[in-house]
Amino acid sequence: MSRFTQIVMVSFSVMIATTASRQVMAESSTLPDHPNFPNGYARLVSLTCGPGNTRAEQGALAIEQTHGGQRKIESASALVSGVACDSDRVEFTVTGLDASSDYVLGFTWFDVDAQDRKQSVLFGMGEPVSWTQVLQAVQPAVFHADQSVPARVLLPVSGEYAKQGSLKIAFVKDAGPDAVVSEMCLLKKTDTTLKKRVAIVTGDDYPGHRWQETGPELAAILREDPRLEVSIVECPAVFASPLIDHYDAAFVHFKNYSARLPLGEDVWSGIRRYVDSGHGLVFVHFACGAFEDWKGYVQIAGRVWDPQKRGHDPYGPFQVRITDPQHAVTCGMQAFETADELYTCLVGDTTIHTICEATSKVDQLVYPMAFTVPELKGRVLHCPLGHDQSALTHAGTRELYRRAAAWATGLDETGSATSAQQK
Repeated sequence: MSRFTQIVMVSFSVMIATTASRQVMAESSTLPDHPNFPNGYARLVSLTCGPGNTRAEQGALAIEQTHGGQRKIESASALVSGVACDSDRVEFTVTGLDASSDYVLGFTWFDVDAQDRKQSVLFGMGEPVSWTQVLQAVQPAVFHADQSVPARVLLPVSGEYAKQGSLKIAFVKDAGPDAVVSEMCLLKKTDTTLKKRVAIVTGDDYPGHRWQETGPELAAILREDPRLEVSIVECPAVFASPLIDHYDAAFVHFKNYSARLPLGEDVWSGIRRYVDSGHGLVFVHFACGAFEDWKGYVQIAGRVWDPQKRGHDPYGPFQVRITDPQHAVTCGMQAFETADELYTCLVGDTTIHTICEATSKVDQLVYPMAFTVPELKGRVLHCPLGHDQSALTHAGTRELYRRAAAWATGLDETGSATSAQQK
């Protein structure tokens, strides 16, 4: 991989006009200029942190670093060129917010010198400032192909956080030598026709699962539905954040490894609370293997990976059959061909409702390819399809995931609310 490709993959940055102390960027398009950004938003202000860069502005809107220093990163220059840093906390102030608008804060952070950092994010309002933790203490990195890379995180800024016209943001050191952040940006919602919000939550997986490719492909699939606002959030710990409620549904698109990305009881209870409050969840491919330390995971995912079983048929072609043509997700769909991994490793006693199935060419047994978990309060669908970007290009798989997203948010194919009875 070239150094240029690495920069594109790990950074939100695009070409931005720069002065010695200021970085300014105006973006008029409502199409995302990075696949992680939600469609229907315009990026207005971006700040690349480092020596001399402490403020960015566009009209009345501005981001300014108000506490901490800056330093250039030599050892990791291919990934992060500089950071804002402090031995305790780095603070920024956003001004010029419109109380009637929705915003999204984007930032990039990275444990640049591998010193086991953990840091949290606080939002502050009022005078004196009242601080609220909006992201728990977590390692500021994610893992792609078994390599630690910068995490690109999105947090919604709307409602009470926008109403006062300004917002303070703190990146707090919880472990390690200092708190660091390398990039900040602010997006404003411009398309008010989008009805439902979906977050694709990712950030770790088996090295053969290249989520930096499949995540954007999934987002492109969901954005084919003009009713959906879709974001990619590279931070599995976001499920412990109160801000996760901003999204009507979330895709679990990761398999975490506890040795490098532990997700504890606060994340587990966050997922349970999210579903119990009526939100939707869609589990993608090897999400069945996430949360190996959480015994209750099977109650929400319906089925989980058993490493003692044969994992899947060899990657190749097979047919997916519709088993419930009356369900909102599969109504009107026909059997379809795909080329993918046919998973044979799912186990569990939780009640599920299978809507798609396929027959293994290895053992001739039938396995579920999509199922719901009907006894939960939220709308949950689990689909083991989608090993790689190529697998997600097949028309049937695309339609299945697009319909799953609409259903999980409470929409059906006609745009009306899906019956609460149909789980």
